[in-house]
Amino acid sequence: MKTLKTFKILSFDGGGIKGALSARILKRICEKFPNLLDEVDLFAGTSTGSLIALSLAYGKTANFVDDLYSYSNTKKIFSPSQYNIFKPKYSNYNLSQLLLDYFPEDLLIKDLKKYVFVPSFNVKGFTKDSFEVVFFNNLCNNSTYNSRVIDVALSSSAAPTYFPSHNNFIDGGVVANSPTAAAVFSAMNCFSTLSSGNDFRLLSIGTGDSPDTIIGDTSKWGAAQWAFHPFAKMKSPFLSLVMDGSSYLEDIYCKEFLKTNYFRINPKVSKFIAMDKPQFVPFLKNLGNEVDLTETYKFIETTFLN
Repeated sequence: MKTLKTFKILSFDGGGIKGALSARILKRICEKFPNLLDEVDLFAGTSTGSLIALSLAYGKTANFVDDLYSYSNTKKIFSPSQYNIFKPKYSNYNLSQLLLDYFPEDLLIKDLKKYVFVPSFNVKGFTKDSFEVVFFNNLCNNSTYNSRVIDVALSSSAAPTYFPSHNNFIDGGVVANSPTAAAVFSAMNCFSTLSSGNDFRLLSIGTGDSPDTIIGDTSKWGAAQWAFHPFAKMKSPFLSLVMDGSSYLEDIYCKEFLKTNYFRINPKVSKFIAMDKPQFVPFLKNLGNEVDLTETYKFIETTFLN
């Protein structure tokens, strides 16, 4: 890993199959700037974004990541489904088998070629006797340093009600669906040379800003309605609000601390897309082809790569 000057972070949000949008945007960016990934110091990602971040930190290309989010792969991950009142909607078996196709089973995050940062949440306690936020990373020697890449991916993407917890870990989106500010402050904690916003360059790629809304009078809602709405487009309102809300908060933090050294691309999406609907992958990739990246390219050329 190179000597640090400005510390460059490329970050990816959570969002299930909506990672297809992030992957296509990344592919276009790398076509414009072929050496971009070589310049990145830290790849950060939550949930589906952790798959992207871990792949890139391992040395995979943007084309590989784009191919990873194919219709066939996402359909395999999100099947078969089952009624999820008393059990997760999906097993994580297909996802784990897909990961084993791309990562050695015994690969540890400390052995990755680049720094990586992946949020998750342990419901029983990882370093203490209570539930806690856990940031898997190889920035410095820590309690997660020897974690297997496959376990990290399964832990960060274990969305409650959708997938089973993995080793007592659930989806990192419940704490940092856009792992930007958390990655910055973790890097500052590990490297004494990083002390201000001027020491960083951060490009954040979202999974799309969808027109989400809750229909009905929520003043009458109890635990059942907030947790599980099987016939609404937003099946788990509370989970959706927690994940989207954390992304907005991280965006505010980064704008305040990093100023013009931070840029976020998160295109408007014309329809609500649930995280487990592979049929929307072609739509998302087409959107990724059409979104205007002029300002993104300008940031990369004038700020990120300088």
